Amino acid sequence: MSIKKVRIFALILLIIILFSKQFQILYYFPLLFISLEYLNQNEKYNSIYNYRLLNAIFVSYAVFICIERGRPTQFYPFIEIIINSIEHLLFGFVICLKIAVYYSILKNKISLKGNELIRIAVTFNIIGFANEFFQNWYKHQSLWQLNIDSRKDILMNIFGTLIFIFFYKKINNKIHKQTTEILK
Repeated sequence: MSIKKVRIFALILLIIILFSKQFQILYYFPLLFISLEYLNQNEKYNSIYNYRLLNAIFVSYAVFICIERGRPTQFYPFIEIIINSIEHLLFGFVICLKIAVYYSILKNKISLKGNELIRIAVTFNIIGFANEFFQNWYKHQSLWQLNIDSRKDILMNIFGTLIFIFFYKKINNKIHKQTTEILK
C-alpha cells in the first residue's frame, strides 16, 4: 500500500470514527498515522523494507479497530469477548512489529537478536498496561483498579507479543525486500 493510499484510508477512517462516535480512537489515530507518515518518509524504510506490505498491515489493523468498535450491532456476549480478544492479540502483534521496524532502522539492523525482541516485548507490554489505565480514565472508571476485562486485555496483549517473538524470523524475511543489501 502506497503512502497515498495510506492517507486516503486515514481520511476515510477519520470520517468513520467521527460518524460512529468512537471518539476514544481519536487518541490513538494521530499516533498511528503520524508514525506511518514518518516511516514512509524514511529512506531506509522505503529501500530495505517491503513498505507496501507493512503499510497494509498497519492500516488493516486500524480498519479492523474502526469496524469492530464502530459497528452498530452487538453479538452474543461470548462472541464479543472473542472479537475483543482478537483485537488485543493483534494489538500486541502489530505494535511490536512497528516497534521492531523503528528499532531496526535506528540501530541499522536487518535482523534483531532475542534480547532485543524481549526488550521490544517488555516495552510494548508496559505501553499496553498503561493503556488499560488510560481506558479506565476515559471511561470514568476507577483509575487504578483493573477489572476482569482489563486483565484479559493485558493477557491477550502478552499473547500477541509472544506470537510476534515466536514468528519473528519468518516475519522478518517477509517484510524485507528480497535483496542482499546490508544497511550502511
